[in-house]
Order: sequence, then C-alpha cells, then structure tokens
Amino acid sequence: MEGGASGLVAAIVAARRGAKVCLLERLSRVGKKILVTGNGRCNITNTQLKANCYHTSSEVYPIMGPIERFGYEETKTFFEELGIAFLVEGQKVYPCSEQATSVLDVLRMEAERLQVEILTDVKVTDLFYKKDGWQIVGEQGQTYASKKVIVATGGMANASLGCDGTGYNLLKRLGHQITPTFPILVHMLSSSPYCKMMMGTKVKADVKIEVEGKVMREDYGEVLFTEDGLSGPPIFQLSRIASRAKLEKQSAKVVIDLFKDISYDEMISLLYERIARHPERSIEELFIGLLHKRIIVPVLKAATIVQIGRPCENLEYDEIARIATTLKGFTFPVEGTRGYKYAQVTAGGVKIDEVDLSTMGSLKAKDLYITGEVLDVDGDCGGYNLQWAWSTGFIAGESVSRNGVKA
Repeated sequence: MEGGASGLVAAIVAARRGAKVCLLERLSRVGKKILVTGNGRCNITNTQLKANCYHTSSEVYPIMGPIERFGYEETKTFFEELGIAFLVEGQKVYPCSEQATSVLDVLRMEAERLQVEILTDVKVTDLFYKKDGWQIVGEQGQTYASKKVIVATGGMANASLGCDGTGYNLLKRLGHQITPTFPILVHMLSSSPYCKMMMGTKVKADVKIEVEGKVMREDYGEVLFTEDGLSGPPIFQLSRIASRAKLEKQSAKVVIDLFKDISYDEMISLLYERIARHPERSIEELFIGLLHKRIIVPVLKAATIVQIGRPCENLEYDEIARIATTLKGFTFPVEGTRGYKYAQVTAGGVKIDEVDLSTMGSLKAKDLYITGEVLDVDGDCGGYNLQWAWSTGFIAGESVSRNGVKA
C-alpha cells in the first residue's frame, strides 16, 4: 500500500484490529496529496453523499456500497476520535483548524501509536503471489513478503505528490482491466481569443457544457479566465465531461450565462433602458457598471459589434439582440483540459466490477485488495473523492485484518 488518504486509513484500521502492517510510500513522506486538498484546507467529506456525485464507466454496477457502509457519520466519528473537530460550510466539511496539515498529522500520529511500520522512498515495481503469500519488489531491488496486500497507489493526478500510475501497471499484470484514464477537476483549455483578453478576471455565472451540440451538465459559480482557457469551481465540476469528450474526439464548448436571473427578453429591455438613460455614451461606456471592465470589449467583439466608440443610441435592434445573446450565452470552444500534472483527480482505472465492494477484495487475485483513486470511480468537487478514499480504505483495512494477519 501507499501512504495517501486511503492507504493511511486502511493501515490504521488494520492495525487497530491486530494486523501487523507495513506501509510502503514512494515519496519521502506520507500523505503529501492530502495537504493540497480543499486548497490546503482539506475538504474531508460532504454532508450530502449522493450517488449522482460519483461516476464510473460501469453503467450498472452499484458503486455506493462503500459510501453507505462508511459514510458521513462514520467518517465524522473516525476523525473526531483522532482529534479533528468538523467545520461545515454548506455541504462541505473541513477541519475546524482549516488546515489540511491537521488531518495528516492526526493520521500519522495514530499510525505511529499503532506501530504501523512506515517505509518511505520505496517505489514498488513488481507484485506477485508466490507459494502462500505476496512478494513485493522495490525499485532498488528490495523485497517484502506479506500474506495480504492492499493497493492504494492513487491514480495519475499530480505525480509530484506521489501518483504516477504505478498501480495500474501492477494490477494490469495481475489480470485486471484498466478503463481509459483521463484528468478531471482541472482547468479547461480553449482556443477563444477572449480568454487571453480577460485573463485574471473572475465572474459569477451559470456555466453549461455542450458535447456535439447537446447540453451535458450545468453548474453555477465563479469562473476565472486564464491565458489558455477557463478555471474556477464550476469549470472544475464540468471538466470531466470536457476531458472525456477530448478522449473520444468529440466537439465540446462551454456556454456562460453572465446574467442567470435575467431572461433574454428582460436583457433586451434592460439594454434599451440603459440606452434611453444615457444615449450620449459610447457603446463601450454603456456597459460600465453592468459588466466587469475587462469583459466589456470581449463581449462586444463576440457579438460582432463594430465601432464601439460610437454613441450607443445608434445601435440597431439586431445589434442589441446579438449583445443580449452573447451576455446570455458567451461561448468558448473547448479543446480538452490541462493534463494530469494540474488535475486533482484521475477518472478511469481498475474496472469496478472486478472488485468485491463489500471487502474491496480483487476478484482476479487472492488476498489482494484495491482502494481509492486507482479504481474506476471518481467524484465531483466537494469532498466526494476523499470520502471514497476513506470509505474504501476503511473497508479494506477491516478485510485484511479479520485474522490478525500481516498486511
């Protein structure tokens, strides 16, 4: 196993139940990825763990079993016993300290109290079953023997924090199928020239993503324009669809409604009211106080309005209609997303129907358990992915320790 969120919980649970546990970590310190979750605050979980917030390529396999068994209340109890007080903001849950370091610290302290052996700077390169147990081989040729093994290696998101796809290769050699992987909860890339013009600007807006002309999902929140595309919470939430579309070579676009609570007809009326109030102002000046200054010119360009220095009273109806259309549907072609280096989570992975979710045991190999992000399950922003890590880690920790064996 490795010392990420899922691996640490699995190690703690197994050790509490009498198993002798050795945790192998490829980095110099365990839990580094935990430190960047929730922008350093650690979004531990969510009070509303709904099935539609989790995704897998399997359309029929039930994936909520681990969450139902070890969900919000169980997670709350687990961490409160370790010393973490919960801070709830809406549905999102953070430690009261608002520091991810607090979460990692209590996990490390508990592992140390339970005498979990933690070996760092060990990159596992091979894993095979021999006679009556598993043999684990490190990059430097070191070997370890164990009756049971938990693979909690993570995916490929942010390799600098310990996730480099090693688990996929190990499990594939053991007979598991790996569904196509792609980065999610990540910045979207766009060829629109307006992104660079608005770089650094933030707006609250309703955001839709369309694939092959069909609206796939919608979200609301703060959008950040960057030199090469779009970012911000709603963009991250929709990035799974953009990344998947890129993988399947489908066309995608993001449509931003800058005035969610105003209808198209109301927008037309609003523009006419502003023109009537200040007919002498230029077209560009007409929008001061209505739009962020750095967005005005891009919106007018996107609406194909020329000579924006002329008096706004000279605007024709079709020009006003184009402006209203743009304000209600500012469109950005999407070429995919930034890569794994910038992503928070990996989608895809070990086929979920090759794992017994009641034990997290592999259905392809004896005494092998698989948890966390390496599996073909991913969640939305908001603590869902950490919850999947805690839940699957807890169940695997229980499973390997039923007979007090070494894990």
